[in-house]
Amino acid sequence: MEGTDRVEIGLLGPLVVRRGGCEVEVGGRLRAVLAMLAVEVGRPVSVERVARGVWSDHDLPVHVRKSVQTQIVRLRRLLGNSRIHTEAGGYRLDINPADVDVVRFRRLISEVATESDEEGRRRLLADALALWRGTPFEGVGSAWLDEVEAERMVELYLGAQERWVDAEISAGRYGAVVADLRELTARFPLREALWSRLLLALQRSGRSAEALGCYETVRVLLADELGVDPGPELKRQHGVLLQSESAAATIGEDEHHDRTQPPPSSDQIVSSDGAAVHVAPQQLPAARGVFVGRANELQALDDLRQEAPESAIVVLHGLGGIGKTTLALHWAHRQRATFPDGQLFIDLQGFGPGELIDAGAALRSLLLGLGHTEEQIPDDVDARSSILRSVLADRRCLIVLDNALDADHVRPLIPGSGSLAVVTSRNELRGLAVRDGAHRIALGQLAAEESQEFLRRRLPDWQARDGAVEELADLCGHVPLALSIAAARSEEDDLDLVMDDLRDLPRRVEALAVGDESGDLRAVFARSYETLAPEVAKAFQLLGLHLYDTFDCSAAAGLLGTSPHAAGSVLDSLADQHLLCRAGARRYEFHQLVRAYAVGLTRRDQRSRTARDVVSLAARRQGAYWK
Repeated sequence: MEGTDRVEIGLLGPLVVRRGGCEVEVGGRLRAVLAMLAVEVGRPVSVERVARGVWSDHDLPVHVRKSVQTQIVRLRRLLGNSRIHTEAGGYRLDINPADVDVVRFRRLISEVATESDEEGRRRLLADALALWRGTPFEGVGSAWLDEVEAERMVELYLGAQERWVDAEISAGRYGAVVADLRELTARFPLREALWSRLLLALQRSGRSAEALGCYETVRVLLADELGVDPGPELKRQHGVLLQSESAAATIGEDEHHDRTQPPPSSDQIVSSDGAAVHVAPQQLPAARGVFVGRANELQALDDLRQEAPESAIVVLHGLGGIGKTTLALHWAHRQRATFPDGQLFIDLQGFGPGELIDAGAALRSLLLGLGHTEEQIPDDVDARSSILRSVLADRRCLIVLDNALDADHVRPLIPGSGSLAVVTSRNELRGLAVRDGAHRIALGQLAAEESQEFLRRRLPDWQARDGAVEELADLCGHVPLALSIAAARSEEDDLDLVMDDLRDLPRRVEALAVGDESGDLRAVFARSYETLAPEVAKAFQLLGLHLYDTFDCSAAAGLLGTSPHAAGSVLDSLADQHLLCRAGARRYEFHQLVRAYAVGLTRRDQRSRTARDVVSLAARRQGAYWK
């Protein structure tokens, strides 16, 4: 809130709290309570989560809820009663999110990923880095914040610093970043990506001898602290530096010979001035909104990462709106540290809403993200694919290939050994499993209690009355996108009106719409329906209108007027696109929202035919009149 009673909270360094422009002294456990609410400003934080941030497991009070309530009462006296609202099972801090530096920092970093203008990215990075005042949550006194949130914020900060340095080096301002990099490597001495940029900046500045000295420093440091040698990128840079020094000495001794460095291998990225560059991209978009559940899927991803550390392909497949991208990004952000050579992300638009990104364009985008220039990228798709595999060989990168259309669409983008590709698609991508050994994880609807938790975290307390959340979750079919749309509508409309709209099955999908096409469930389903062959699309409408429970090929064949074998082919096509659910051996069923969509299509077509018949009849009558 602006004005004389504005509350500002600084957590990116020692805790600072201002109310109406004056500093407020916050002491004891109140510091941890305030920090826990501030990092989730605008969203309810459960009593259990507040307690986890304030007390460790071995010193929890006997009456946790009462102890948290006592702390909240004291905090309200400092900030004002209207600043902290009681929610179902927790508390919500109600101040402008931009007045919490942690929240503002995260938002600026997420905006960098979507900003297309280079100067715009530079400005956003500068604004984000200016918020940093020291060690996050310093003096707050919360072990959980120190061990979890602080580590996450430091990782974001270092990623932003590395992007800033990359921009400065690309602009030719080599000397300007050397001092900053020396300070950063002193503060984070085991982060090889910072040392790599320091070596590059020194080399570009014509200070190769200093760069060699820095390499020796980090080599000794890694050996003493971790008992390991520098990674492949630092070793490669060291070799380039040695070659540069050797070539310079040779030219000085015998200037009439035109001696140069040997050409780089095909998997090196070379800048316009001839120096080798390795880019560690940080392209993951910010994690999306509320995340609940998916414990089994997260565990499957973790297990796969442990079992196949060298390379793997994972496919997350499911119905449109089921939360595939949200899960992929949530897991990817948790695992960023295990992919030190960077994370790449691209939305392939296989099911819209924009134009399909074909393999050639996607490969171009990935190679540019890895530091190639346009001149270094060939026109041929196979050649681009080969370069991608070569560049990523022996590196540990994560590539998130979102919204793939089919196996052929995504296959040229799969890296070779060393990196992990996470693919999301509404298509089951069984061909990618058969031919390329992909591991497939199917995403179904959320459990009832998970859907209810999602809504409770999204809905204001005045709407979360008894029974409403449970019924709303059921009406949304426990589909994350539907839940999100319903919550958004409930924040603007009367809850009873929203519920009445959703209780009418034929209108249910139509009622689940808010904002643009990405918030329109009918449009989301339509992008799957439009990929179907005409005969399969027609069968989809007939099946949705007449079959309610689980059914087999014989039941479908009787309705479609064909053989069980032919009907099975149609059912498999629908199941491949997750417009049908597999309910056992050769048995199928509709998700309630998908069936509602199919019924809506049938009724729309009937209305269209009726309108055409009326127009045709009018035309015939008009013709008869004039005869």
